[in-house]
Amino acid sequence: MTTVKLNSPVSRVMARHIAGAGLLAVAVISPVSMPMMPARAQTLSDVSVADIAEGLLPSVVNISISEEGGPTGETRPLPDVPEGQPFEDLFEDFFEGEEGPRSRQFSSLGSGFIIDPTGIIVTNNHVIENADTIEVTFSDGATLDAELLGVDDKTDLAVLKVDPDRPLPAVKFGDSRKVRIGEWVMAIGNPFGLGGSVTLGIVSARGRELDGPYDNFIQTDAAINKGNSGGPLFNMDGEVIGINTAILSPSGGSIGIGFSVPSELAENIIDQLVEFGRTRRGWIGIRVLEVSDALAASLGAEDPAGVAVGSIIEGGPSDGGSLKEGDIILSFDGQPIDSPRDLPRFVAEGRVGDPVDVEIVRDGERMTVQVTPELLEEPEAVDEALADRPTAEGDADTPGLPVSLYGMTLAELDDNGRALYQIDGGIEGVLISEVEEGSAAADEGLMPGMVIAEVGQDAVTTPQEVRSRIVELISQGRRSVSLMVAEPDGTLVIKSLVLE
Repeated sequence: MTTVKLNSPVSRVMARHIAGAGLLAVAVISPVSMPMMPARAQTLSDVSVADIAEGLLPSVVNISISEEGGPTGETRPLPDVPEGQPFEDLFEDFFEGEEGPRSRQFSSLGSGFIIDPTGIIVTNNHVIENADTIEVTFSDGATLDAELLGVDDKTDLAVLKVDPDRPLPAVKFGDSRKVRIGEWVMAIGNPFGLGGSVTLGIVSARGRELDGPYDNFIQTDAAINKGNSGGPLFNMDGEVIGINTAILSPSGGSIGIGFSVPSELAENIIDQLVEFGRTRRGWIGIRVLEVSDALAASLGAEDPAGVAVGSIIEGGPSDGGSLKEGDIILSFDGQPIDSPRDLPRFVAEGRVGDPVDVEIVRDGERMTVQVTPELLEEPEAVDEALADRPTAEGDADTPGLPVSLYGMTLAELDDNGRALYQIDGGIEGVLISEVEEGSAAADEGLMPGMVIAEVGQDAVTTPQEVRSRIVELISQGRRSVSLMVAEPDGTLVIKSLVLE
């Protein structure tokens, strides 16, 4: 199981529950045709949960993968059993005498669901990641090999294709934007290898953010465990309104906090994976800032709604376009902007090449302009997002050369720099030698003479290390980065640099 630590408490762990090898899946054989679903239920007394489950079970599948070690013996490490554990002797006896590289097969179990009778199946990327073979088991016990059509690691989605000899029972997507907190939902999947398991709960929250750039999870207390990954979350109309992806748990088991990718985000991505084998996200080439009361007042707005255009990336879709630095964006394609994370997600979810209405405030006047998102190429977009390039001639990665990023020029901290800015001898890091007025760096209060000691909690000593670390964070989907900065007198401060 892969886990990601959240914040500081060690006990708070988000488990992206990749199913381990376990029990064979067993599910009840059900008719292919689905029963008529009742109108949207407000209480459980309005519907029969058993009737809904019976109609949906045939559309949910179990997914297993195998991964072979390479000819050189490359494989996952053998189990590391802590000293003093009950099965320590067993493992020592089992592997005793085995030396050198070994090639072993590993299997894991996850969940998925059929969205097209011809054999299109949706699951999580982490369920099938690094698989050599993928096998799908249906509710009647039949199995088929699956072909991988495409994956999107940003949202942890994957699409598979099987070739059945008859039409398969498919489910359809609902509109997750209409889901209300407190509404009943049903999860079906393969927890711990127990295929065809049905759990019931409510929507606990919406719009949850964890660790991804486009996170907008539905939170539910319907029991989701190891092996439920990739399975559907249904509303009481029998529509898929989420794909179960993660849980928050101290032990890896359900404690009633599960997260599902909403259909409003997933459906467009799945369509793209089916058609193109990859996602086609858009971008508009701007960096945005959160609108504080002071910033709103300075830009002529009455309240701190929306996000402000901090800068426009040279050569990007908005370069020379209708947006200007200082504009406050209130909505994009009719969707209100509440935080800096909203705009990149709305742009990415939209169609590339189609003009979109953007409501803005400029000099205190509310107006609507049009912006046309362009295709975000990855990983090339990582370098484009940096916008600025090294100011000196030569290789950008050559130590000793200054580097320009986000309106600040970085240089190695040498004796001349220490003397010029009277920097304390105990300070180590990368010198900020120049800061452009109105740049992202200036907006964060960075000034010449300050020294960057850490980027994202990693120590840096050269301008190239700062640049490389920021590129790495952008490639991971980060939209801001923390900088530990030392002022000339040695005072340490934390700055948050927006990477948009």
